[in-house]
Amino acid sequence: MANLNLRLPDDLHAAAVTEAETSHTSLNSAICDALRDWVAMRALSRKEDLILDQVMREDTDLLALIREAE
Repeated sequence: MANLNLRLPDDLHAAAVTEAETSHTSLNSAICDALRDWVAMRALSRKEDLILDQVMREDTDLLALIREAE
């Protein structure tokens, strides 16, 4: 397991501590959960971008419908 020194603004640290305590978890677990969620969202966004690129290359009719809806 890797160690990481993290500098946070005081207000963000206080809010994270409060949320962790409210959730009955450690600050470390709360930060790991938040980072895990962020990584998953980024991966999903990249996947969506790849799918959209594929549609734009391969399905000109669908792309035309999308553009008409805008």
